Amino acid sequence: MASLKTFEWTDVAAHNKRKDTWMVIDGKVYDITKFLDEHPGGEEVLLEQAGIDATEAFDEIGHSDDAKELLKTYLIGQINSASVKVKPALAQKPAASGGKSKSAQNSGSNGVLFGLIPVAAILAYVVYQLLANK
Repeated sequence: MASLKTFEWTDVAAHNKRKDTWMVIDGKVYDITKFLDEHPGGEEVLLEQAGIDATEAFDEIGHSDDAKELLKTYLIGQINSASVKVKPALAQKPAASGGKSKSAQNSGSNGVLFGLIPVAAILAYVVYQLLANK
């Protein structure tokens, strides 16, 4: 097996976009860009870990042996253990949304809407009863 290319954390942090997604798991660097559309848990969970050490998140899920084997196909190198971890550039996150995905933004407004439906129904019932008793 050929020796792996060694990357700095700054190299990995620069690859935190939808069309260019790297992550580190157990000290190994993976280019998972082509896997985003195929991930059973959706691309959002992968993009949250883009450009950073995703070891803890990967291990917490309890991936199958098949998933671990598949991961090997995206291996592009290893992290320089002497390198200092950095956070991906904040400029890559959507500023207007506070870093939230569109689905996360919409879920808040949907919750308010669904909360108002019962209130509106009760109000309509009360108005109906008042008018019916006149």
